[in-house]
Amino acid sequence: MPSAIIVEDEILAAERLRVLLEECQVVLLKTFHHAQPALEWLSVHEVDIVFADIGLPEMDGLEFVGRIKRIAKKQPHVIFTTAYEEHALRAFELAVADYLLKPIKLTRLQTALARVNEKEEEEAGGFTHFKVFSRDRMVEIPWQQARYLLAEHKTVFLFTGDGKSYDLPKTLVHWEEVLGDKVIRVHRNALVFRHTLDCLIRLDDDDDEGNASWGAQVLDIPEPLPISRRQLSAIRRILRDNG
Repeated sequence: MPSAIIVEDEILAAERLRVLLEECQVVLLKTFHHAQPALEWLSVHEVDIVFADIGLPEMDGLEFVGRIKRIAKKQPHVIFTTAYEEHALRAFELAVADYLLKPIKLTRLQTALARVNEKEEEEAGGFTHFKVFSRDRMVEIPWQQARYLLAEHKTVFLFTGDGKSYDLPKTLVHWEEVLGDKVIRVHRNALVFRHTLDCLIRLDDDDDEGNASWGAQVLDIPEPLPISRRQLSAIRRILRDNG
């Protein structure tokens, strides 16, 4: 059974969540009414899930999650609880597991717990899909539909074979670590999925082969992606092995 703590300044809301968690067979370790004591506890204890109200006194839930990432011994899954919808996008950017609106319903809580369980299985068995926001709702995109990731202006974009793009949380380095051998870095700001690499394309007319500029042609993507000289030999090796 998963373990959890509640960080909620409203006593009645905390009690309602406690009852629902008991019904879902989640082991509640502690309830905190302020963020700082919860942070101190997390610095020395481990827990699977943190249920955190966004509107905490002294420190809002968004800042609270940022501090958890810095001090927690083991990174827990975070589920936000709030009466307001306007923080949903920011919550997603922090890569929280879910976002529950008060008053919390049992069926919605069960869905959130199922997502946490799914994330645990992904981490144990390998990455399976991206979770992205599209038209104010979360959708899931299997990694096989992705073509490449591009970092621009401190944002990482996911590009798919149908020509769509989505914002992703975290950094390109993070996604490189998560995706592992599924991707190859073609440039300092771009990761391409290996299964989508089609061929190399010369990008210049220079007669000097040593100074040539090359691009990677990616399946379903009209324009080739520039390849750094450092990565050119690795791309050639992948294409040769795939051919």
